[in-house]
Amino acid sequence: MRKEIIKGYFYTILATLAFSNVYVFSKAALNEVSLPLFLFLMVSIGFAINLVILLIKGGFKKLSAVPRKMWWIFPTLGCIEIFTVSTFYASVNAISEPAVTGFLGNLFPLFTTMLGIIFLKERFTPIETLGVFIVFSGALLTSYSGNLGWKDFFIPGVGLVVLNCLGAATATVIVRAKVNNLTPEILSFNRTFWLLVFFSAWVIITNTPITIPVTGALTNTVIAAILDPVLAILLVYKAYQYIEASRGTIIQSTKGLLIIPVAFFYFGTLPLPHQIAGGLIAMIGVIIIGMGQLTLDRMKQNRKGETGRI
Repeated sequence: MRKEIIKGYFYTILATLAFSNVYVFSKAALNEVSLPLFLFLMVSIGFAINLVILLIKGGFKKLSAVPRKMWWIFPTLGCIEIFTVSTFYASVNAISEPAVTGFLGNLFPLFTTMLGIIFLKERFTPIETLGVFIVFSGALLTSYSGNLGWKDFFIPGVGLVVLNCLGAATATVIVRAKVNNLTPEILSFNRTFWLLVFFSAWVIITNTPITIPVTGALTNTVIAAILDPVLAILLVYKAYQYIEASRGTIIQSTKGLLIIPVAFFYFGTLPLPHQIAGGLIAMIGVIIIGMGQLTLDRMKQNRKGETGRI
């Protein structure tokens, strides 16, 4: 049991490091490449790698064994991923400082918790309630533009991050509720398949020239493709095989801090002091939510243990 928990934390730490670097390398690529072209190239590379992994793992045999009544899950998750990935990279493109986008990403566990309560009938502890308010307060401070006028209160791109976190939380709740027998490789392949279909259509409809970008932009795109559509997603799914999502969420909340040194090295910029403060506050809120969920999980386990003794 202890070895499994250590494995889960190990995968989560690697996933967090991968996600942190996605913000930086995708931002660097988007500074030189249009959004449709970047997404098409990134997803094409990610799809090819995921296809190879699925073939090596014998994933198509496992895929054919999925009952037909469960097939609806693939296009459903695909549509949600299209929405989530589009809004995520649009926000990375819109917000100048990658760390700020990472800090605002801590709204994800807030939405996951709330959707879990609404649709999965999960319990909401007082500790989690406190954490929700703290995350919201931190996100509000991070997204403050410096102007008190309602129209200019938030920095550009905040709405896209909110939509992205809501979409990601929806996908997480669906996977938690309906998907128990699908491997990480199948879920990751399904994700890149639908993304490739959509972004291929996007570049065709918008008449986006499919040109190979200059060396620097191409390198950044390839790195982002390896990190996001492949490595980070597989590591997250792997981690959730060994530890509860609440444990992983606590570690993932640090990604904003991890982005800062990489972004400074790459772009020579830092978030504003109030944005860092807001990010730290939101991170504390996520930790509190995670601790509340862990407390609830332990209470359930203790009850099961007492029932077993009776």
